[in-house]
Amino acid sequence: MILFVNLLITMSLSVLFLLVPTVVVAYHGQEISISLDHAEFIPLGEEGNQVNVFANYTVNDPSLLNQKINSVMKVYATNGTLIKTSSSAEGFIVNQTGSQRHVTTITNSALQNVIAVVQYTDLAKTLPLSNPLKVNLNLTQVPAISETESEIAALT
Repeated sequence: MILFVNLLITMSLSVLFLLVPTVVVAYHGQEISISLDHAEFIPLGEEGNQVNVFANYTVNDPSLLNQKINSVMKVYATNGTLIKTSSSAEGFIVNQTGSQRHVTTITNSALQNVIAVVQYTDLAKTLPLSNPLKVNLNLTQVPAISETESEIAALT
């Protein structure tokens, strides 16, 4: 009788384990670490203003080395409104360390301040592979360079 009860309990537990789905959780977003190299928000004239973010990266997950990944840059107004999302069309290949430029044009010339957030993702842009990099930017004027100065700069 005890053997029968033990068998019944074992079978019940087996059925219970089959009915309860197994959950596998993978934490994404730490495979690559990114940090700010430099960033700028500059006027382009009638076309609008350009956001440039240069991010340095270090690959923490060796399985990503020499693989093609992507990145997404979202630009927000200071009130949190999303203005624009941009990404690379083809992605890029990552080495152990490197730097990547993220650029987009904002056609609303009235904006003087924006927030850019860059994050590296898988090639399909669905899984985050890095920490988000947030940069507050103020519109800056590019100093005018005279023809003489640009000629001298070109010679050096």
